[in-house]
Order: sequence, then C-alpha cells, then structure tokens
Amino acid sequence: MNPFIRLRLVRTVLAAGTTVRALAWGAAAGLTVLLAAAAVDSYAPLPLSTRTELQYLAVAGGVAVLGALLWRDRRVWTLRRVALWLEEHDPSIGYTLVTAVETGDAALVRATRGESWTKTAGAGALRAPLAAIAAIAITLVALLLLPTGVVARVRSPRPGDSIRGAAPRDASRSRLSPLVARIEPPAYLHAAPSVVDNPTELRPIAGSVITFSGQGSPQGILARVNAESVAANARDDEWSIRLVAGARPAAVRLTDRSFERLVVINAQADAAPSVTLRSPAKDSVLRAPTGRVRLTADATDDFGIAAASFEYIISSGEGETFKFRSGVLGAVQPNAPHASVDATLSLDSLKLAPGDIVHIRAVARDANNVSGPGVGTSETRALRIARTGEYDSLAVEAAAPTEEAKNVVSQRMLIMLAEALERRRPRLVRDSLVGESRSIAADQKRLRRTVGDVVFMRLGGNQSAEEHSDDDASARAKTMQELLARADSATNKSTDPIDFQGGESPVLAVNKPLLEAYNAMWDASTQLEIGEPGAALPHMRRALVAIEKARQAERLYLRGRAPQVVIDIDKARLKGKDKGSSATRASLPMADSATRAFESRLVRAIDLSSRNASAAIDSLTLLRIDALADNPGFAATLAQAIDAMRRARGADATTALARARRSLAGPSIVRDSIARWNGVP
Repeated sequence: MNPFIRLRLVRTVLAAGTTVRALAWGAAAGLTVLLAAAAVDSYAPLPLSTRTELQYLAVAGGVAVLGALLWRDRRVWTLRRVALWLEEHDPSIGYTLVTAVETGDAALVRATRGESWTKTAGAGALRAPLAAIAAIAITLVALLLLPTGVVARVRSPRPGDSIRGAAPRDASRSRLSPLVARIEPPAYLHAAPSVVDNPTELRPIAGSVITFSGQGSPQGILARVNAESVAANARDDEWSIRLVAGARPAAVRLTDRSFERLVVINAQADAAPSVTLRSPAKDSVLRAPTGRVRLTADATDDFGIAAASFEYIISSGEGETFKFRSGVLGAVQPNAPHASVDATLSLDSLKLAPGDIVHIRAVARDANNVSGPGVGTSETRALRIARTGEYDSLAVEAAAPTEEAKNVVSQRMLIMLAEALERRRPRLVRDSLVGESRSIAADQKRLRRTVGDVVFMRLGGNQSAEEHSDDDASARAKTMQELLARADSATNKSTDPIDFQGGESPVLAVNKPLLEAYNAMWDASTQLEIGEPGAALPHMRRALVAIEKARQAERLYLRGRAPQVVIDIDKARLKGKDKGSSATRASLPMADSATRAFESRLVRAIDLSSRNASAAIDSLTLLRIDALADNPGFAATLAQAIDAMRRARGADATTALARARRSLAGPSIVRDSIARWNGVP
C-alpha cells in the first residue's frame, strides 16, 4: 500500500480518538455541574430559576470543554503532525516518514512496514478517552447515590418539584421553605393550573383556588388571612393549605412554630365586557315605520365573551299612559375575547305607530360564575316615528303683541267703522250721523294719546304728549311741529330737532313715523267731531300707513364706553372683630388621613430595616397590600423596594424607598418666583 494512503488512515484513527476524548470530557464536565447542583439541592432545595440556570450552565460547560479540546488537538488533521507522532512512537522509522511528507517522495519509506503504523494509531486512539470515561463513570455513580428525585429535579426542572422526592428534612428547620403555590383558575376560564416556587406575591384571578404545599408534617402549620386561621392538612409526606382568592388584596401569613412567611395575594377582578355600538351611529326620526335598520357592534373582554346580542325596547303612548315591548336580536356565543355582532332590525315586523320610540343597545356577558356574570352595555340609540302632521305644522308659543301691532289693529277697526258709517250716511238723519261720528272720534282720540305716550316713553320722558282733559285746549299739542318740539325738549332741551350736522336726530328719526301717525289722527278726529267720516278717512288711512312704517323701522343701538364701576373695598370686604393674638397657633392636621397613615408606617418600616431586615420587608409588604386599593402608584414603588431588599441590594433599596416616599408625598411644587406673603402666619 502506498505509504501516504497508510498515513492518511492513521490520521483518521487518531482524529477519531481525539474527538471521542473531547466528547467524553465535555460530558464529564456537564455531569459534574449537575452533580454539584444536585448535591446542593439535596441539602437545601434550589429555586426553579436557579435549577434552570444550572442546567444551562452544565450544557454550556460541556460545550466549552469540548470546543477547547478540539481546538487543542486541531493539528492531528495535518499529515506532518501525524508523521511526527508516529516517529515518536516508532524510533525505527528514522525520520524517513517526516522527510517523505515534506518532500513528497514516497520512495523514502517503501522499506518500512506500514502495518505497524495502524496498530500504533489504534492503541493511541483507544487510550485517549479512557480517563474521561472513568470520570463519567465516577460522576454517574455519585449521582446514583443521591436521594431519589434530586437528580430529576436538576435534570428537568419543573415548577413545584422542589418539595417532591427530596430527602427528609431536619425537624428543627422551617417547613415553610421550600414553599410551592398551586393556582387553579375558576372553571369558566378553561385555563390550566400554574405552579409557583417560593412565592412572595401571587396575582390570581378572583375566585381562584390557591394551594400552598411544603415538606414535612402538617402539625402546627397555620395560615392567617385577615382575621381567619386555616390549619394545614396532610398529603403523603407533605402539608398543604387550601385558600380561595378574594376580590381584594390580602396577605397570607404562614407560621410554623417560630418561623413565619408572608405571601401577598393580589387578586385580579374579572372586568365586565366593553361594548361599542357601531350602527346606527346616532338617533333618528323616521317619517314612516318601514324599512330595515342594520345593527353592528363590537365587544371585548379580558378573558372571553360568553354571549352577545342586541336588545330593543319599544315605548308607545303619551302623557301618563305608556306601553313597553322588548326583544332580542343577533344573539351569538363566541367564547372569545373579541366578538362582532351583526343583525338587521325590520321595522315593518314591529308594527310601530306614529309617536313610538325604539330604543336599541348592544349587550355582552362573560362566563364569570364566581362574582358575575359581568354585563357590558353600549350606549342606547333611539329611533322615533314622527306623529301625524308633525312635519306640516309649527308649534310656536304665542307672545304678546307690541304697541305698534296693537295700534295697527285699533286703527284698522276705526277705519272699518268709519267706512261703514259713510256707507250708511244716506239713510241716517243728521243727528244720528253726528252722534256715531263723534263716538268714533272719541276712540280715535284715545288711540292718538296712546301713540303720543309711546313716543315720549321712548324718548325718556313721561306720558305727557297731551293732557287727557279736552277742556284745557291751551295745554294740548295741536300740530306735529309742536309735538316734535315737546319731544325734543324732553331729551335735548333745544328748539331745533335737526341737530345732527344737517341730518335728523337718530332718536327722532326712529319715532318720526309715529309722530306722523299722531298728526294724521289729530286731523281725522277733527273731521269726525263735525260729523264728516268721509273727510276723516284719508287722514285715518295715512295714520295706518305711518304706524305700519314704524313697525318696520330698524332698531338703533348706540355705541359707547361701559361705565367704570368703583368698588368701596372697605365697605365690601368682610371685617371681623377678632384682632388675633401673638400666641403660636397649633398647626391643622392634613386632610388626607390615609396618606398620613401610610407615611407613618413607611417611616417606621425604614427605621426597622437597619435592625431587622426580614421584619421590615414584612411591614412593607403589609403596607403595600393596604395601598393597592387606595394608592396604586405608591404600591408599585413599594414593590420595587421590597424586591431590592429581598435581593440584598442596599443601594437599589435605598433609591426605591426614596422614590416610594416621593410618590406618597405627591409631585413637587415648582414656582418660577418667590411666593408673595399672604399675611397668614
């Protein structure tokens, strides 16, 4: 056989031997880590996280040893290094093999026997892993000598196995460590139970069953929750205590003789579903109770929606008599955290009448059979059927007529009376004609006085347009110019009403139509007094037109500066008789008594931490339980401080406690300047 082919075969045998040796030492390293972890766990059970970390460490250690040995023996794959190894184990070769490899001349080694190379390589490959195999055997024997279940807990760590298959514990030690909590959620959640090793805080769903378990006899082990005590029960070689999580946070104090352990149960309530009605988007008024209305809604729940549907209520009637009908549409049972509900409401099938109102909402229920079920509802939409004639009429509350409107009606009536008298004039004697004409004249005078009073009241004067006695003719205003002069004198104290830069005064311009009506009424009453209704009618119609013009006149808003209000501070300010005293007044207590109580307990716990850290942790834990409902932010900062103290991180605990104190005190008040003194001591 060609010596180079024989040399390559030797290289393969040696490489296989070194690889097996590396694998064996890697396995031995991993088993050694597991052996050390099992030995420690047999004495003091390790937490689940630690056992998992040690498992990863064993694998990483074996891989590291394997890689290191393969890197060290990497030159076994070169022919020159294999030739040197053969020269070392067979001096008769006389360095001819190394020379042949370097020169590539196989004739230098033809005289040598290649069979001896293979035997030498095989013996070396077999001897290489012997030490590693011996180490593996010793490690396996040591693992077999450990208590039953210890190796299994380290090899495949699972929650809750720290108390199973462990060696019997010393009776003088605490049976509260290790501690395992098994949480069984309510059946309606259809969730698998969970196990927590060495719990400090549990967050189950309200109504969950919590079972605490530990090693040893149950004799003397109690669990105190609020004011109740629960004794432990025996189960095989373990003790167990069964509790039900309530709706409010609670602290479970486990006691074993002089040993104590505190576990927080921060139960989470099953919230009611949240429902949003998508369609119809708003309330509506329908002319006729016909057609189809599409209904859509979305519902969400933290665990699952058991049922969802639309509900409608029809209200009929008015006044004190109402009738109600109800129904359900689109019912579904999704059994999922999210659900969409879709249905169609046929108005024709509801037999609605004018005035009926259909109230629609979406409803969702969860499967909570412990404290529920939780019911969530959307906002309600209303569909109203319009009443008969509602779109053809306008309901307006009547208002009292204005003075101008009343004057218009009165003047029209006087005109109608005068026209009727004029038509009857040929058939009446003179005395009857004059009598009826003067009766109309008397009504015309009263209307004229009313118009004059309106003008003067608008101008800020009193009702003095003319005297109500017809005997004093010298005191009456007989012409429009005279009445204008009187009106102007009541406001401006001037004889010329035209005083606005050649134009009319705005005050008189607004009232001028009424003044024209006043003058026309004066002329009409004069003609009626002498029994001439036909001659009075043109003046009466002119008065009616003037009154109509006054009704359509624009209102005038005068601009000006608002008057300055001067306040007498000494008169308005309340003054007491107590002058005070120089004695020091006692400070008032804070309004928030709960915050003051939390602060006092926090200070005492911080002071206790320097003397007894475990007692301080328990005090802070109880404080956090009480603060969960009233001050969740403060409770969250306390959780960080408690965790840092349990991990023995002094600097982190100090920072977290300071943060908790600041959270309890509230945000800092920052001012951009010095506050002014308000005179309060």
